[in-house]
Parts: sequence; C-alpha cells; structure tokens
Amino acid sequence: KDQCIKISISSHKQSRREVRYFSFLNRKKVDLSHISTFLGKVKTNQGAGFCFELVRNEDGKISLTLRESLEKQIFSLKDIQPKLEYLKEYLISNGICIRDISPSNIICQNTAKGINLIVIDGIGNSNINPLTIRLPRLINSAIIKAWKSLDRKLARIEESLNRTDS
Repeated sequence: KDQCIKISISSHKQSRREVRYFSFLNRKKVDLSHISTFLGKVKTNQGAGFCFELVRNEDGKISLTLRESLEKQIFSLKDIQPKLEYLKEYLISNGICIRDISPSNIICQNTAKGINLIVIDGIGNSNINPLTIRLPRLINSAIIKAWKSLDRKLARIEESLNRTDS
C-alpha cells in the first residue's frame, strides 16, 4: 500500500491520541471503510512520522481533498451533499468520534461506483474526558458539533467560488 506520512510540526500529542483511538476502534472491530487506515509509526529525518494509507482513485491518481475538488469545480457542494450526509451517518452509526472534520480532511476517491468520501485526519477528540470517545451520546454530540463547523467551512468555500464566478 502507498503511504502518507503525517509529521507533526510541534507536538505529537494529537497524533499519539489518534493512534490510541485507532487501536480502540480496531479492538471494537469498527467499520473503518471511510477512514484512512493507520499503518504504523516511522522515524523520519524530521522526527516521528505516523503512516496512513494514501488514498488513490481507481485510475491510480492520488485522490483530491473535498476542498480541492470544490475549488477546481469538479462537482458542486449540492452534488456532493448526499455523500456528505452518508459520511455523517456512517460516523454516527459506527460511533467514530471526530474532532476536526474539514474540507481538507476529507478525500474524494473516484471509483467506478462514484465518489467515495474518506476521512484522513481529525479522528478522535481532544477533550480531556475519555468518555467523549466511548459513549454514543457524547460521540454523536461531537460529530454534530464538528459537522456544523464543516458546514460553515463549506459555505465559505461556496461563497468564495460564487464571488469568482461573478
């Protein structure tokens, strides 16, 4: 598998937290089909790196982020909305807590069946309370809160695109 190495510029605290959360999800045998797979930790010349699956389209090209896809007008926000709703429901039904879902943290993988959205960063929650990532009600609350932030970010991208089209 191709890999993407995530290197933290400052602290590795969030990456370590994410790795622990991946272990927790794997132990629970959670469906991670829409989450970039954590492959392990490596040493790099820039410090510790965290390896994740590099998401590619069926044609072998590296998949674009949601932000890139919208900015390049590959599709509109309206067109991708059902896929976003599906992703949100997937996260809720699988109890996958997210702390930072942004257009840059979602990959749009082109497949023969259409676009598959995959979260590549922001898994887990930086909340001090460990129950936040374990109790369904708290997980759902975190997802809904993060999703509102995503909606605002997407609206800003759309506004920006509408200004450039005018």
